[in-house]
Amino acid sequence: MTDLTQRLVGFIQENLVLDGDDIEVDETTPLLVSGLLDSLRTARLLNFLRKDVGVPIPAAKLDPENFRDVVTIVAMVRELESV
Repeated sequence: MTDLTQRLVGFIQENLVLDGDDIEVDETTPLLVSGLLDSLRTARLLNFLRKDVGVPIPAAKLDPENFRDVVTIVAMVRELESV
C-alpha cells in the first residue's frame, strides 16, 4: 500500500465513518455504495486532497466513477499530479 493510499484510508476511517458504523475501510471499500460518501463527506475529502495532499480536484473530475474506492481516487490524484 502506498503512502497516499494509507493516508486516504486513514482519513476516511477517522473522519468519514460515523461513530457506531461498523465499517473497516481499506483501499477497495466501495465508498459510494457503502454510503460513506455523501455531499458533505465528499466536500471534506476534496478539502483533504487539496490541503493535505496538495492536489486540487477540478470540477471535471467530480464524477462518481472517480470516487468508487481509494484505489480509484489514488489513480485520479496520480493522473492530476502528472499534468
